Amino acid sequence: MRIKRVDLADADTVRACFQAFLSAQQVDEPDGPWFTERPFQGWLTVGWGGDPREVWAVPGPEEGPEMGPEMGTVAGWYKLDLPDQENLDQADLTLVVHPAQRRRGIGRALLKHAAARAAEHGRSVLNAGTRHGTGGQAFARAMGAEPGLVDIQRVMDVRAVGDEQLARLRATAEQKAVGYSLVSWTGPVPEDFLEQAAALFAALNDAPHDPHIAPAVWDAQRVRERVNDLRPHYGLRTYAVAAVQEDTGEPAALTEVAVDPADPGWGHQMLTGVTREHRGHRLGLLVKATMLEWLRTAEPTLERIQTWNAASNQYMIAVNEALGYTILGQPANWWRLEVAAVLGEQALAGRASI
Repeated sequence: MRIKRVDLADADTVRACFQAFLSAQQVDEPDGPWFTERPFQGWLTVGWGGDPREVWAVPGPEEGPEMGPEMGTVAGWYKLDLPDQENLDQADLTLVVHPAQRRRGIGRALLKHAAARAAEHGRSVLNAGTRHGTGGQAFARAMGAEPGLVDIQRVMDVRAVGDEQLARLRATAEQKAVGYSLVSWTGPVPEDFLEQAAALFAALNDAPHDPHIAPAVWDAQRVRERVNDLRPHYGLRTYAVAAVQEDTGEPAALTEVAVDPADPGWGHQMLTGVTREHRGHRLGLLVKATMLEWLRTAEPTLERIQTWNAASNQYMIAVNEALGYTILGQPANWWRLEVAAVLGEQALAGRASI
């Protein structure tokens, strides 16, 4: 089976990877929302976090009776993200096989190839996520991966939340949030807020996570390089609302939502975090309710906002349920797979001696 490295500057091949990914999403995540091409290109080429990455693909036929012309030139592909600041022993794997090409050994071939590439980079662990009830989940189990954190997707019908209900929620939060003020922006984090934003991004490290994954260390430069410099590649409209303590100016809470101009009916919850020192003041509810009021004006065609939470993150789940979020689709599992288990201990030892 021929597996070729993808030139991320090759627009045609990136588009073919997108078509295979979209076809897989429509089967595995029928409730949506689905990637559109522009944010997919950004995610594939620069990644969400800016870590080095490589993409490899199995070429497919231009078209065929089972696949149709949308198949493009890719039957399956994988992206291997290689963290370069924390978790240097690990690699994050996204592996996709076009639905029409499944159960033909492509997934196994790509996984073995990815494990070999991870070993070449000195990585001993692969991390990946799959939806429950999909072929990806069955594949992870068959390959001997260990299940980890469970994430649950939720969706809010923006139109179903009345103005009076939203005002009551915000008023309830404001009663507990005396001494805090709100700031907001669109697009990049303002230069004069980078230090505060770093503390707010770091607040997410307290959220549930698998114990073998080390939290990210944030500073202003990391926000500048791995948030502000990357997000223009996705082509999304981004909105942020933050809370700061009035007396000290300390950052206390942040929420972000992105809207894809190609699919403006959906909003995508990004970071929501409250720093440890400022919890207990209903700041999570305050910034999210304020965000929703803002989006109703700024994004008049917005219908739904989707978010993900760890199943054990009861605080943020309670905030989301107060706003009207309900479960969407099947949960997802994160998986851990030892590179040695894929390659075989003997093969890995031989590779290390080369």
